[in-house]
Amino acid sequence: MKHTKGNEWKLPLKQKRAPIVEPVSELNRIKIKDNGEPLIDALKLLKRSEIHPDRKDYKKKAPYKFHGREQLVDMLRTAEKALPRKHKFVLWGIYRGMDEQIKIYKEVYKHFKKKNSHWPKNILRRQTNRFVHPPDIKTPPGHSTGGAVDLSIIGPNGKPLDMTAPYDAKSDERRRVAATFSPWLSDEARQNRKILIHAMNEAGFTNYGGEWWHWSYGDSCWAWRERRKVAIYGPATLPDKKS
Repeated sequence: MKHTKGNEWKLPLKQKRAPIVEPVSELNRIKIKDNGEPLIDALKLLKRSEIHPDRKDYKKKAPYKFHGREQLVDMLRTAEKALPRKHKFVLWGIYRGMDEQIKIYKEVYKHFKKKNSHWPKNILRRQTNRFVHPPDIKTPPGHSTGGAVDLSIIGPNGKPLDMTAPYDAKSDERRRVAATFSPWLSDEARQNRKILIHAMNEAGFTNYGGEWWHWSYGDSCWAWRERRKVAIYGPATLPDKKS
C-alpha cells in the first residue's frame, strides 16, 4: 500500500489557516454578529446530494438535521457544480441542536476514556475536543449555528469514495487519518480527498484541519480560520414548524 509522507501532496486551501488544533481561548475571542439568515431545508434545493444511510431515520430523531443557513445551502449548490461528472455528495448532517452536541461529546469522551484509561482528564478533554466541539465553551458549535456541514462523496458507481485507506471507513482506526492532510493515506484516498477539497474550495467553505469531512462558513471557527474578528452566525433559530 503506497502512502505519501510529509506535506508534498497538499492541495492548497483558500482559507488562511488550517491546523488540527483550533485554540478554544482564541475562538472565544471571536465576536458574533448574527446576520439573521434563516435555516432552510437543504434537501429541497440540492440536486447532487443524498443522505448517508446511517441518517435515513433523521426525521424521527432530529428533523432539522439537514437544515442550514441560507448562504451555506447556496454554497453547497455551488460545490455540487464543482464535482466531477456523475459524482455527488453524501451528507451526514448540517444542523445539530445543543442536546445532541452534548450527547455526542459525552460519547466520544467515554470512548477515549475506555480505550486510554491511563490518560488524565485534561488529555481526555483535549483529545475529545479534536473531534467534537466542546458544548460548554463560549463559542457555539458550528453545527448549532447552521453554518457547518459534514459530508463525503459518492462516485459514478454509486459507492462512497475511499477517504480513509489504508484503514476501513467503519473501523475505529480511521481516526488515525482524520486530519485532512494526513500523510498516512493511500494514494487513492489522497486523490479522493483532493476532489472534495477542490469542490468545497470553489464554493468558499473553510475546513477544520483535524477532520477532512467538516466544512463551515459563517461560524466562529470559520472566522478564526480566515483571521476575522467577527462571525456572522451565532446559535441558529429553528424555523416555525408551520412554515
